Amino acid sequence: MGLLTNPSISQKAKYCKALIRHNTLLCFGLYLLGVGYFCLLPDANFNSATYFSENALLPGLVYSEIKPETVALARGYAGELERERENHRKGMPYAWLLAKMRKIGLETHTHNFTLNYPLGGGKVFTGKNVYGILRAPRIGSTESFVISVPYRPPESVHTDVSAGVPLMLAFADFARRQKYWAKDIIFLITEQEQLGMQAWLEAYHGSEDNRILNAGSLDGRAGAIQAAINLEAQSFDIDYINLKLEGLNGQLPNLDLHNLAQKLSQKNGVTAAYRLSDTSKRMTTGYWEKLQNLLSMVFSQSTGVPTGNHGLFHRYGIEALTLECVQKSATSRTSVGVGALLKIVEGISRSLNNLLERFHQSYFFYLLVTHDRFVSIGDYMPSLGLMAGALLIKSFIHYLSLYYSDEEEKNGSEDTELNQQPKVNYVQIGSLVLLAHSIGAATTVLPFHSGLNAYLHEANFTTQFSLFVILVSISVLTLILPFFVPLLDSFNSEVLQIVVLLELGTVLLTVGMLNFSLGLILSVVVVPIVLMLQPRKEGFLNRGSSRFFCLLLHPLVVVLLTVFSVTYVLFPELSLYALIEKAVAASMDAITYSLVDSMIYGNWLFNLVALIFLPSWTLLWFLMFATKLKKTSFNSKVLKQD
Repeated sequence: MGLLTNPSISQKAKYCKALIRHNTLLCFGLYLLGVGYFCLLPDANFNSATYFSENALLPGLVYSEIKPETVALARGYAGELERERENHRKGMPYAWLLAKMRKIGLETHTHNFTLNYPLGGGKVFTGKNVYGILRAPRIGSTESFVISVPYRPPESVHTDVSAGVPLMLAFADFARRQKYWAKDIIFLITEQEQLGMQAWLEAYHGSEDNRILNAGSLDGRAGAIQAAINLEAQSFDIDYINLKLEGLNGQLPNLDLHNLAQKLSQKNGVTAAYRLSDTSKRMTTGYWEKLQNLLSMVFSQSTGVPTGNHGLFHRYGIEALTLECVQKSATSRTSVGVGALLKIVEGISRSLNNLLERFHQSYFFYLLVTHDRFVSIGDYMPSLGLMAGALLIKSFIHYLSLYYSDEEEKNGSEDTELNQQPKVNYVQIGSLVLLAHSIGAATTVLPFHSGLNAYLHEANFTTQFSLFVILVSISVLTLILPFFVPLLDSFNSEVLQIVVLLELGTVLLTVGMLNFSLGLILSVVVVPIVLMLQPRKEGFLNRGSSRFFCLLLHPLVVVLLTVFSVTYVLFPELSLYALIEKAVAASMDAITYSLVDSMIYGNWLFNLVALIFLPSWTLLWFLMFATKLKKTSFNSKVLKQD
């Protein structure tokens, strides 16, 4: 009877032991397979050509009604605006903008907003937006779309895009004379970059004011916004158009909107594509160029930071993108005038005007390989599934190792039932998991604590240094915690490792569904290091190397190393000391911006790292100090019956 119930000689036990013996090869094989699969995506066999899923967008591609007088009007507005900018070096010429919009015949309003900065002594910033509404003559105000321009004063550190204002005003004058509009058109000029756009959107949709951003109220509204186009025209004499797509938390506009802007630009003789630059717009698109373009989108999308004002529309279900019209360079042989830009804006507007329903066809999750080829979610997700799946497979193998070990195979047909079966200490493991996630929750709260910020500000610490000190203090606390909590034995540490692997694998897949680029980068960095960790393996060298690699995986260390690498690439002429000093300062700035984006705009990158990855790292750090007890395997009665 023992031969029938002994799992050590059953077929299932043989397979389980084989998995345990070759777990490293299997898991790293899945990881490398996922990386290799992603590298194949630029190949034409793994991506598709762009196309229009919504035929209602096609009318804008047919013909244009822009006349030379509209072009002359745009140039006249440009000259007037230039004179006004000389008189308003630090702000927006509100009176001139309002007067021009009223003269055109728009329903004109202003919008005031206030930012109560929660860091650095409670500073207050104010701003004002100007917008005009062209009511649709053919229907009531039920739907609308937005054409926006960010206004940057002459003293702004950002690139001058004031040419977008006369371009928008000239098109508004043209649009007012047409009778085919079935949607309201909102012409919006925002101040303070994305802050002004965020405040206007919150006020338009009636979001509740919070203590940080007081969005105020709007005196006039149009219909439900269907789409938005943000113009960043550096000049009327442009070289090409760079299409900016990435929005808040990695959201992208519907692919049909990108295709529409690209096709209309091509029709009017303007080179337009994603991530276009002076060096790349005339290069032959070979494999390496396609891979570079793909990786540039991955790195940009993974930050969750919008690349333009368009990126804030996505959280409200509004499809939007930015047309960055790049000024002609001295070495460029060709250029495009304001007439072509007006025709592009007209074509996009007429296409959006013809939509009968919201964007719902085509793709919302994609990666662009070139201007006319893309990778859909069904094609790129297997790469992430393979890498994150390696952690899930690893956790399953650890679970099997609790029941099967090499000792049973050595004993052959001998009865391997143990006299003393180890038990899972649910209280201790649950307490550690709760403690780790409590630290993560504290990390999301302490940087915003008003009393702590006020104390650090009174101590004459800068905002960046204060936040850095808070995070370093929390990191030091997690490093010394293993010396103040009861250590796990080998058996329970393996159970805890199963929990950590399951949590990390599940989170990576979940993040990848929302922001594939962030999930991919995290998987590329996290998975191999976690797979290499062997906290229970005997030997000083093994345990020391595991602790070293675990330290490299700490979120704060990852930020410092990443910024240091980028700084070294950008400033190779600096000495080592200057390089470290610059990298630390840049890291503090990056952490501060991440916190501010989280408070004002709702970027969840900081919260994700603090609530999930920092607690996971803390649990891994606990595993590095598990006691070196000899692991004993056991066979439960249920397993024997199998």
